[in-house]
Amino acid sequence: MRALVKHSAQPHDVSLTERPAPEPAADQVLVRIVSAAVCGSDRSEITGKDTGLAPRVLGHEAAGVVAALGDDVVTDLVVGDRVTMETDAVLCGRCRWCRTEQYQRCPERKGIGRTADGALADYLAMPARALHRLPDNVSLLAAALTEPTAVAVHAVIEQSPCLAGEVVVVTGPGAVGQLCAQVARAAGAIVVMAGLGRHEARFDQARAAGIQHFVRTDQEDLAEYVARVSGGDGAHTVFECSGAPGVLESIGPVLSKGGRIVLVAFYKDNPEINVMELVQNEFELVGSRGKKASSFRTALRLMAEGVVDPLPVISKVLPLESWEEGIEAVGAGHKVVFAVDPDAIEAESGAN
Repeated sequence: MRALVKHSAQPHDVSLTERPAPEPAADQVLVRIVSAAVCGSDRSEITGKDTGLAPRVLGHEAAGVVAALGDDVVTDLVVGDRVTMETDAVLCGRCRWCRTEQYQRCPERKGIGRTADGALADYLAMPARALHRLPDNVSLLAAALTEPTAVAVHAVIEQSPCLAGEVVVVTGPGAVGQLCAQVARAAGAIVVMAGLGRHEARFDQARAAGIQHFVRTDQEDLAEYVARVSGGDGAHTVFECSGAPGVLESIGPVLSKGGRIVLVAFYKDNPEINVMELVQNEFELVGSRGKKASSFRTALRLMAEGVVDPLPVISKVLPLESWEEGIEAVGAGHKVVFAVDPDAIEAESGAN
């Protein structure tokens, strides 16, 4: 099979190469990958040093079709089913976190594309528990973004209180920020998306998905805008999805007293936290790491109902052979999906 492989920890030591397709273990399902999206972390691992498994196949956002079942697998999936997958390839299965489906907290977890072989390939073998059958009206192209949609669900629904009727701010209009905005809107919130003037194309993507309020923070005062929208109350919650220097430090004036900051982004450098500002205003600071199995189930229901649509988030669809162009586009702020099986994507598009 074809696979995009990071050969060592060294920057740019990556290539699209041929390697044997995996055989499903007794408890696994073999998936023929149809579409695979690129995360910013994939680009970082390609362009910089990393401490993941080497060599390994990259990629953790994907959808495909069941190709084969392991001999002893327990599943209601059958060959030909369209599926997407969680990212947990190896778990201990014994800890309190595994027993409550909070797999992102398992101390022995190995994730595809990082510490286990990933999905930027023609085939991927995964435990049956990690697979989700796609709703009939969710395309394989859209399903490539189920994982970042699940990240948004975890932050907005599972790590947050009820947001119906509340004003919330999403800082950072990248893919996860846009999906957080969509999920918050689906939850009944009034959503303000904050970015920079150079993010106009991303604002257009969010606008196509139904987001209505935008602030270019290098041109407008975010706190003043939020005050107008909220009737002077300030934001109930800010979802920090940018990871950019200075953003977290500037959130205080945007929030209502007792407001909530949910940290979704990863940071290259630890931001400064004004602890006394948290105390005096009774702000809540909440971390949101990754997603849970329940996040995927909720994400797929929201996608099936049409209240969350990942398709406007996608900037480019490229063949896997154009991986270098795709990685460069991710660095320029685009959300890229590789059509690993373009014929299957085209067939679905033609059918619709």
